[in-house]
Amino acid sequence: MIIEQEIQRKIEDFRELGLPPYVPREGALHLVNQMVSTVIGARRSGKSYRILQAADELLRQGMIPSLRHICHLDFDNALLMDMKAGDLNLIQTTFLKITPEADLRTPIVFLFDEIHRIAGWEAFVIELSRNPNWKVLVTGSSSRLLRDEIATELRGKAISTTVLPLSFREFLRFQDVEVRPASTTGQAEATRLFEQYLKWGGFPAMARLEEFSREALLREYFDTMILRDIIERYNVSRPQHCLKLYHYLLSNIGKPVTLASAYAWLKQCGFATSRDAVRDYIEWAADAWLLWMVPTHSTSHKEQERNYKKVYAIDWALALYNSMVWDGSYSRALENMVYLHLRRRFQRIHYVLTRSRRQEVDFLTLDDHGNPALAVQVCSDISDPSVLEREMTPLVAAARYYGVKESLIVTLTREELFQEEGVTVRAVPAWKWMLE
Repeated sequence: MIIEQEIQRKIEDFRELGLPPYVPREGALHLVNQMVSTVIGARRSGKSYRILQAADELLRQGMIPSLRHICHLDFDNALLMDMKAGDLNLIQTTFLKITPEADLRTPIVFLFDEIHRIAGWEAFVIELSRNPNWKVLVTGSSSRLLRDEIATELRGKAISTTVLPLSFREFLRFQDVEVRPASTTGQAEATRLFEQYLKWGGFPAMARLEEFSREALLREYFDTMILRDIIERYNVSRPQHCLKLYHYLLSNIGKPVTLASAYAWLKQCGFATSRDAVRDYIEWAADAWLLWMVPTHSTSHKEQERNYKKVYAIDWALALYNSMVWDGSYSRALENMVYLHLRRRFQRIHYVLTRSRRQEVDFLTLDDHGNPALAVQVCSDISDPSVLEREMTPLVAAARYYGVKESLIVTLTREELFQEEGVTVRAVPAWKWMLE
């Protein structure tokens, strides 16, 4: 049988080649006995290597006997992606057949990349995970693994970990650089590398790619995400409409956007569409981890819907190099970078409009109890007193109103402490804050 032969070939190739070299990523995966571990995130963010890292860690800890007890399959494969749900059992039987020393009591790790492409995959991985000696790790580039699928068949049987593009600390590790920020030389090196991070973003490939190829690759990433994760997945009948919309949204990173303004812009460009279609396009982009729409902070859902949302992309360089308009500055990229850094710590991130003057605070994060925890402004240069006042006034007002314990202005270079109306505001260079 062709599929069985392909499964065996892939397993044998993995055993012959061994684990590929990798740079360790930060953060642990959720590995719970008799539960499926889903590792989700944007395409090319490093999910595949992250599950290989997890398998290597289990090997080093003696949790599995040897490399022969890892079953690794990638379903982004011409033959495997055509499998039916009934074919999936061939994976277990084939693996055990070519691993005679293993049985149901043997610790085994199953690593499945993009298995959600196979309709009916859930029942198969759940059945595998019921064996207390086996661990099942699944990757996917759809946030629906957090919502629809897990909310139904996988409910209570799966636990998710999100993998984002590289943090600045991970970027340095990929560059094989250890920065010592306490020294003048170390700070200069950190600043230099941060400029590269700000310019080219956090996708793992960017850290080691020749610079002349980076922009082309960012455009390729964008095209693939749109084609594979949106147009093909949702069978989009008018792909030019959603493509035009995504270029528009990526050109407005960190800026106010409403459903009405996006709809009006498409109409102005001569595209006959509907508000419902625009809403779908935006939801699909979020599902594919292309971008997020961040709401204002409010305990009222109606209030959140009434106000504009702010757009942030999975990667600021991806946004810049696929935007229709760009002024050559990196101020919006810096704001997008700060948003992603906050996402590593906080599940709920909003912006704030002050009640009296409707001035904006870029970010307000909530802790695990739903209480405001951190207020953040992002401004590359606050040397101009009028700019500093523009950033400080709403930040201090929000900090007083919500009672947040920490308030920041994230800059490119300035570091200073300010006291105003009983509120302490710390201005800190982005590179330093991200290494703390």
